[in-house]
Amino acid sequence: MKCLTFTLLIVSVLFISQASALEDSVTLGELSSELFESYEIQPGFLVQDAALCYMDGDYEKAAEYYILALQADLDDNPIALFNLACCYGLLDEPELAGKALLQSALAGFDRPEHIETDTDLSSLMGNEVFNEYVDEAMSVIEAAREHRSMAVLGERLYLEFPSMQTARVHLPENYDPQEHYDLVLALHGYGGDVTEFSSRWAVFDEGNFIFASLQAPYAFELGDRTVYSWTVHGSSQWDGGDMPLEQKQEMFRYSMELSSDMILACLDMIKSQYRIDRIYLLGFSQGGIMAYWTGFGNPSLFAGIATYSGVIDEELYQEGVIQSASVVPVFIGRGMQEDDRAINAKDLLADAGYDVTFFEYDGGHFFPDEGLQAVEEWMREIK
Repeated sequence: MKCLTFTLLIVSVLFISQASALEDSVTLGELSSELFESYEIQPGFLVQDAALCYMDGDYEKAAEYYILALQADLDDNPIALFNLACCYGLLDEPELAGKALLQSALAGFDRPEHIETDTDLSSLMGNEVFNEYVDEAMSVIEAAREHRSMAVLGERLYLEFPSMQTARVHLPENYDPQEHYDLVLALHGYGGDVTEFSSRWAVFDEGNFIFASLQAPYAFELGDRTVYSWTVHGSSQWDGGDMPLEQKQEMFRYSMELSSDMILACLDMIKSQYRIDRIYLLGFSQGGIMAYWTGFGNPSLFAGIATYSGVIDEELYQEGVIQSASVVPVFIGRGMQEDDRAINAKDLLADAGYDVTFFEYDGGHFFPDEGLQAVEEWMREIK
């Protein structure tokens, strides 16, 4: 089993604690200040290259990139720390792997089954020093679960209640309020925020459309940042880990429906303030999931759906919903070093009769500038 890929939030990483046990882990050699500066302190790119080095079998360089990312901006991120432990496992460094594993647990890692079954760590399971760290990490995870349990916190109840949400809108350079414009509504990924798309408006070649970015409704803390999710599943504050599985699944689906309603309400507000012609949904990762969900459920509203790294879970949809929206053109972007989620979505939609444009680029779980430009070109072509 590969070490966990850092797919949830490439753009939403945090700052490392000064008390981190990883201070002792810099034994791979002096870290290069030139390398650090060349990334302009962009931890997402460092994590991306760490994953690439891992896949290429260069575990020492992968570990070095993870350390740099943690030092740059990753405040004890549990997934990055677990991946670092995996690299040390493959390098046969039991004490360093154990320290990174324990630090991951202290940072909130809550997947003990991965500790027990990940083949990157299996060669160390007979090592006494490593096993001591594993036992301590398991104790930390168990104590954290008990602290979050229903017996301690009480039964969980969600309330549906209106709230204010954030959207950012960019207008074309020579905007004329008397003219009609196409609208692109962008939905950020899990653990991102409204700036994930809104900060990249200048990337588009012409930008002769209105570009709006909407922030997801479920806020949670990740390190020292407030980030957001489109569903109640996934973050420690919202995921209902103490709920029975059936109730948790029900809440997940219902929260998707509420978020979709919010997306539609955002469109209504924008249409009330601007003259809107054709509407496109654009989503990354979890935002791509929401773009599919909202677009397939309301095909008459949209001229196209564009996603990067979006998953289509057929089991979530009522029978016939996906097939009935096949008149909507779809753009799918995929990093060639990522998993097959985008390929699976492409094949599913092509089989259902969709007009699918597939765009691949070098990299993993992120969307590049040229990908946004490709979406812009795709919009021009399908008019």
